[in-house]
Amino acid sequence: MVVGNRRGLRLAALGTLLAVVALPAYADDPTPPPPASVTDVNRTLEELQAEAAAVQADFAKATIAYTNALKAAQTAEAAAKKAETTAAASKGRADEQRRRLGLLTAQAYQLGIPTVMGAESMLWSLAPVAENLQEIADRQTAITQLGSTQVAQYKAATAAEAEAGRTRSEAAGKRAAANEAAAKAKELSQQVQQKATFAATAMEGQAADLDGASELSRQLQLARNQQALTRWKTYLTELTTAKVKPPAAAVLKNPAKLPAGLKPLTAAGAPVPGAASTVTGGRTIRVLPAETIRAVNQAFSLLGKPYGVGATGPAKYGCLGAARVAWQPYTTLPNLVGKVYPNYQAVPKTQVQPGDLLVMGSKSLGLVHIGVALDNGEMIAADEAKGSVVVTTVPDNLYSALRPTLGKPAKPQVAPTPTSDSYAFRCGNTATSYDIGTGAWTWPLADGTYEIGTPFGQAGSMWATGIHTGQDFAAAVGTPVRAATSGVVRVEHPAWAGNLVRIDHGNGLETLYAHLSAIDVADGTQVKAGQRIGAVGTEGNSTGPHLHFEVRLGGDPVNPMPFLATGSASVGWGGFSNGMIPSSKLCGLGSGHKLRCDAAAAYAQLAAAYRAQFGRTLCITDSYRSYTSQVDLYARKPSLAALPGTSNHGWGVAVDLCGGIDRFGTKQYQWMKNHAATYGWVHPSWAEQGGSREEPWHWEFGKPASA
Repeated sequence: MVVGNRRGLRLAALGTLLAVVALPAYADDPTPPPPASVTDVNRTLEELQAEAAAVQADFAKATIAYTNALKAAQTAEAAAKKAETTAAASKGRADEQRRRLGLLTAQAYQLGIPTVMGAESMLWSLAPVAENLQEIADRQTAITQLGSTQVAQYKAATAAEAEAGRTRSEAAGKRAAANEAAAKAKELSQQVQQKATFAATAMEGQAADLDGASELSRQLQLARNQQALTRWKTYLTELTTAKVKPPAAAVLKNPAKLPAGLKPLTAAGAPVPGAASTVTGGRTIRVLPAETIRAVNQAFSLLGKPYGVGATGPAKYGCLGAARVAWQPYTTLPNLVGKVYPNYQAVPKTQVQPGDLLVMGSKSLGLVHIGVALDNGEMIAADEAKGSVVVTTVPDNLYSALRPTLGKPAKPQVAPTPTSDSYAFRCGNTATSYDIGTGAWTWPLADGTYEIGTPFGQAGSMWATGIHTGQDFAAAVGTPVRAATSGVVRVEHPAWAGNLVRIDHGNGLETLYAHLSAIDVADGTQVKAGQRIGAVGTEGNSTGPHLHFEVRLGGDPVNPMPFLATGSASVGWGGFSNGMIPSSKLCGLGSGHKLRCDAAAAYAQLAAAYRAQFGRTLCITDSYRSYTSQVDLYARKPSLAALPGTSNHGWGVAVDLCGGIDRFGTKQYQWMKNHAATYGWVHPSWAEQGGSREEPWHWEFGKPASA
């Protein structure tokens, strides 16, 4: 089995399900195909989410353009007002200089002093002088002054007038620019309103299909589980038919010393330690150890069990808990994924066999997930995002494959050190919110050099995953491509991308730049935001010159547009889009409020503790917020609301509270600060007093203090 396939929405087709050999209870109860009421759903959950992502990306693009235009209009208006103030001051100075020259000229005229200025200049200088010139005093003093200052004053007056003309012209130009910028912002504002109306309507249309599509997705997952089980049972039947009794793991460790009748199993041209093969009826059959077969059987028996953080059964299982139960009693896995890696022999990814432990993660993030390998690029894992133990595709972020039956590693294996963000990517779950700092991102192409192309999430058969996993920017071949933010470069040449630059930004965050005609950075180099890394091309699977830009979190592609717009983003759990979560996946709090079920359970505990302290119900004004309501709020309060599709309210993990908590310094607020984290609720740093947006009322479900 070769692993490392691009992670996608590969759902197995529904087909005839076989039952061949006796296995645990789950295996003896084949799941029927989805009922007609489910298969009649017009669009699958995956299709709905892809459509939602495309609508959200389109709205984000319009919003970004409007936001940029609004900032430009504000800047232009400030520049125009400053220029107008300067022009007014300059005119005042010119008028004063001209008035002074008029007085001098009038004195010269009254005193009969010959002037060096012509008649035209005299008339110009006298124009602002009042008719009453009686205040002119001593004739002799005037004569002395006039002789030395008249010409100098004339020069000062004309210079001041010229400066006033220049500043007046500059102010007029900046006022015209400000008016033009304001008109553009107004036009784009109208476009945003139109996009908002369209987005809201589109989402309302999808909302009706969500529950049905969610049920279809559940049925398809059950079918996928059953099909994987069927393939495994077929393999066991082959062993039984060939009268092969699976040997103990100890006798299969060395491919050069196998029992009689067994031959080495080869993969990628090399013998596979810990497994063998036999030939019967002209067919080669793989032979796995008895301990491995037992582990895979036990893993299948856990399918469908609910997910629970750190749970080891029998009712719920965490990601490590499922793998641990599968391999007991042969071996007891350590209590952390990072501790599993040093204790069991790693094998090449090209030689992965059923039963192997697959650990996911990266050097910058740490190890965050573990599964039990199957064939066909699949594994069994307790998946937090899916909420249960499932058969799922081996993700791109596979770090290593371990074979417990080979025992301790021949050479030391050191697991990567986990970061503070590794928790957010635990057990197949992508962080619901990821903030890398507003202003820390640069668009990969300079303004004016590109056009927005195919958006993230668009469905199509031309992509291996079934959806477009990035954002395209159409541009001429050779257009410079820049790093979106700082990180370490990895140069690759996959068939789909031709020339690819992947930048690891740490803590599970990566950006990808595909189809490049040239690469200007070396593998392993550190780059800064805005640094040139290559040039636009049309290499690989491409229909024309463009940059395919991706953002990946923990190995999962997410919508890049919110990152480019704000430097942060909210991304999915369970395959849902922000604000597009079926009601069946949410749990009620009362008074019409809903949250993700784990957040709702934690909220109930928090509310009980609050009531015990204050003798009153915890006051709540807002919880889960649909995409439609996010758009509506943003349209009314663009300066306060998050960009639609990025709010943690849209993931059902945020609440807005009242009753005193909505004011800094109150007893209620301080109690929350002291006790909320115990129940998993935190006040984000940006909402703190002195933060980027002070919101004492806003609280989010995060890492419990006890975890």
